Amino acid sequence: MSSDLKCSYKSTSLSPIYASTGSVATISADGSLLACPVLDEINIIQLIPNRKLLHSIDNADEQEITGISLTPDGKYLIYVSQSQLVKIVNVETGVITRSLKVSSPSYVMTCDPTSTLVAIGGTDGSITVIDIENGYIAHSFKGHGGTISSLKFYGELGTNIWLLGSGDTNGMAKVWDLVTRKCKFTVQEHSSAIRGIDFTKNDDKDVLNLITGGRDNVLNLWRFNIKGKSSKLVKTIPAHLQIEACGFITHNDETFAYTAGGDAVFQIIDLNESSVVKCTKKPIEELFITGVIPINQGNQFYAVLSDQTIQLLQPNSEIFSSKSEFIQIQEYIAGNHGTVADLCLVTKNKDCIALATNSPSLRIIPLPKIDADTQDTDLPIEVNLYEGHSDLLNSLACTEDGQWLATASKDKTAILWHWNNTSKRFYIYATFVGHAASVSAVCLPNVMEKNYPKYIITASNDLTVKKWEIPPMKNDLNEVPFIVKSSIYTRHAHEKDINAISMAPNDSIFATASYDKTCKLWNVDTGEPVATLANHKRGLWDVSFCESEKWIATCSGDKTVKIWSLESFTVLKTLEGHTNAVQRCSFMNKQKQLVSAGADGLIKVWDIASGDCIKNLDGHSNRIWALSVLEDGDLIISADADSVFQFWKDCTEAEIQGALEENKVRVEQEQSLTNYMNNGEWSNAFLLALQLDHPMRLFNVLRSSMGSQPEQANGKVIFNQELDSLIGTLNKDQLIQLMKRCRDWNTNARTHMVAQKTISCIFLNHDMTEFGEIPGMVRIVETILPYSKRHYSRVDNLVKESYLLDYALHDMDKLL
Repeated sequence: MSSDLKCSYKSTSLSPIYASTGSVATISADGSLLACPVLDEINIIQLIPNRKLLHSIDNADEQEITGISLTPDGKYLIYVSQSQLVKIVNVETGVITRSLKVSSPSYVMTCDPTSTLVAIGGTDGSITVIDIENGYIAHSFKGHGGTISSLKFYGELGTNIWLLGSGDTNGMAKVWDLVTRKCKFTVQEHSSAIRGIDFTKNDDKDVLNLITGGRDNVLNLWRFNIKGKSSKLVKTIPAHLQIEACGFITHNDETFAYTAGGDAVFQIIDLNESSVVKCTKKPIEELFITGVIPINQGNQFYAVLSDQTIQLLQPNSEIFSSKSEFIQIQEYIAGNHGTVADLCLVTKNKDCIALATNSPSLRIIPLPKIDADTQDTDLPIEVNLYEGHSDLLNSLACTEDGQWLATASKDKTAILWHWNNTSKRFYIYATFVGHAASVSAVCLPNVMEKNYPKYIITASNDLTVKKWEIPPMKNDLNEVPFIVKSSIYTRHAHEKDINAISMAPNDSIFATASYDKTCKLWNVDTGEPVATLANHKRGLWDVSFCESEKWIATCSGDKTVKIWSLESFTVLKTLEGHTNAVQRCSFMNKQKQLVSAGADGLIKVWDIASGDCIKNLDGHSNRIWALSVLEDGDLIISADADSVFQFWKDCTEAEIQGALEENKVRVEQEQSLTNYMNNGEWSNAFLLALQLDHPMRLFNVLRSSMGSQPEQANGKVIFNQELDSLIGTLNKDQLIQLMKRCRDWNTNARTHMVAQKTISCIFLNHDMTEFGEIPGMVRIVETILPYSKRHYSRVDNLVKESYLLDYALHDMDKLL
């Protein structure tokens, strides 16, 4: 293999932090900690001052997490799984401190404001209240006829007013007195599950306001007397949207309510006017809010969406003072990105990644710092969402400078986005409308004049390709995007879906890869076909041009990559090795190599000259849809259907240098070993041979040292005084290593003598009680015993046979 090939890569992984439909993420009261489940694991993430993964808690029973809650002070995490086990985790250490069992599966839980109690609602209608610090059940309430669907604590410090509100799937709400352990109020005015419940003080100190919100799209406002048992329904407010969370908001001594749920809209309601004051903008994608988390004493909110995206809303003071029509989203945190169909590096500094996912929104995430220590860098979980398409994205293409980005969507359109250096955001520059089916692929020219691409080429499931003229750029930011409805030309390209399109380095031709098993080359200027490449047995997934050679590569569902000549249009090489469809391919390393990604979850690095796969990069467990090769192969980014990203950094040169250094050190050590043996420095020789971990060198040292000193009459010295003493000082790891060597030597009649002497020396110089407690030592000794018995049996047989020889010699002496 040539020394200038890239054959070694170091991987940095970016995995989903939140991927579960059974429970809502939880955040501490000051907004500094986030805890969210990924199936049967929970990630505890520090949000402030910098973002990093603190702990990943593995649920030992391997059951999906159904409910989690951080205490407001962030000291404890409580979670419950499908197995009905409740576990309390110390956040600082990441250790489970308590474990309890509840009577039924639970999906709702909440902590009290003092971080003392946690309430857990079950599907059997029971509510269990647990003392978090001491880990025991403090209260157990029964009375609901349906599954508990909402819980909320209320308490006043220094008083005996400590309440727990609960709602169930039958529309019943109850208020429990934690002091008397009795139910104070029961009301039922909802026709569906109550998903939100909250308390607030009233002007009358003996009266509390209670709000309940349900999936019947209704918000009920109650007033009840804490000292008595009277309650009154003050108002029923239609929310016009399904309610998954609700509560009170106080601004300038005036009380409002919020609701969130259907259409992924968070809205603030004026309780006096029963009208919506302000709300968030409804996203294009069909989503809903599953939970709302207040932070900073209720002055700001996080909203958790059904796709596990977490929105940080602008502070309440800004919401009420802003003249904007909608409540602004201050930040998005991505729990996961779904299936990543395509990716590319964008922005002027190439420090962001654009993603095409199974969502209508274009996603832009920061590029992680690959070379930096991951412990000191921020966890890149934030995401910017750009709405423009009405259906999911299929493909991306960007210009060399990273400032122009094209997206192809299932909504039959393509959009060209432009990066604005001032606002540091992408804006829609032009929308291209005209295809009759989903736009499956898009490409931009490699060479730009006047700092903007002059045309864009799209491919569609209507089996056509179109070339569009891009309107000239008037200024850095067009306030009104262009809408382009007519193309320069339209060509019927293939008989089946077109999966990929690629532009030649000189922009003279472009290639299309189709599921009809062919790749076609087209003249960019005229749109006329140049050639058809047909040799694959199944549909094509991708096509890629070589930068400097007249080659083109295609990959297919037939598990192969083919390299073609652009002069003869024949196959030059067929690369075989994937066990499933090959989804992506790209040239790299000055066109000496090619990288491919497949549905088998493997990335393969190929030597084009020999056609051999020289490296398998295994970091995915699902189909790899997206692959991007940067800096000529120094960095490879891949993403799969599970939203797992791998950033592969080339470390070939460092590995070769490291191997040379290791070899140099080993040669020096071996020379030192020879010198020690020649000079009779057996202790130094023994330690060095043990460090080199070479069995025969260690064997030779021990065998040679056996004759270095006459055996003592008392038999206490095995090798020599110095070496025996050294063996007596070996630590546990060294003893395990030496005993493993003795085990191997003991299996051979020619080497067992050294093994037996070494074992004897160990037994003489070590305490047998401590020796037997070393993990794994007993098993090693048990494997040594059978061969030792065989050796002793052979010696006994030789002794017995020697008796016959003695008898024969004795009788021969008589004859003489």
